[in-house]
Amino acid sequence: MTGTITLSDGGQNYIEFDIIDNVIQNVQPAWLQGWVGAKILNKAFFPGGGLTIDLQWKDYDLTLQYPIIAIDEGITEIMAWLLENMSAEPEFYTNPRTGIDHMSYVVDCNGMPLYFDEANEAAAAAAKALLSIDKIPLALLNQLDGVQLVDEDFPDKPYVMANIQEGLMTVYGGRTIDTGLVSHEAAHAFAESKWGSAAPPRGSDYAAAANTGEPVVSEYAATSVGEDFAEAVRMYVTGPGYLKKIAPLRYDVIHRLMTDPGYSG
Repeated sequence: MTGTITLSDGGQNYIEFDIIDNVIQNVQPAWLQGWVGAKILNKAFFPGGGLTIDLQWKDYDLTLQYPIIAIDEGITEIMAWLLENMSAEPEFYTNPRTGIDHMSYVVDCNGMPLYFDEANEAAAAAAKALLSIDKIPLALLNQLDGVQLVDEDFPDKPYVMANIQEGLMTVYGGRTIDTGLVSHEAAHAFAESKWGSAAPPRGSDYAAAANTGEPVVSEYAATSVGEDFAEAVRMYVTGPGYLKKIAPLRYDVIHRLMTDPGYSG
């Protein structure tokens, strides 16, 4: 199995599994690193069935209690789609907000341009994420004019996966992305447009929610209030049931921010 398995959302921290050759590559919404590399033992996959995992550190196999609701074996299909729809040659394009020119292959993903240097796995994964942008709230999509993939690391900070500036999300080091990372970076731009800073201000409803003792939604969220907000937004998109379960006050503020343009947050 190579593709994505989605389980029913019962408020758990594991809903989407990205799998290559029956090995887990990523788990959303909580980025469960301990599960990365674990083998999927299913002989078959079907809606309503279970997902059985060799957790490696256990002496037994685990069948997850939440049933499969969607099966997407789309990387091969997405690659074919990418090759068919991408520009024939690299093209100059202009960032609509900065006016700066670049040269890359380009493909239109449901109205969202994707710029890349090579039709590889990273480009296919990015196209797959952008072809699913209907999952992302319009309040976030309004902050995003396009996505570009670059092979180079972020200067002096090779651990940086991506950032967003002037509406253009840049993904560094040939990394693959998903809907969650797109939402995370768009959340930073949303915060800038809403509050003038990537960090919710001290007097905001979000800052108040974050200071009530609710747990942070991920280890990375604990690094700053700006990352706390972006990670909670990511989880709002990829695992809303889980976010509402562990951080209901954050969930309520984010839901209102995403649905009420007049709300200051």
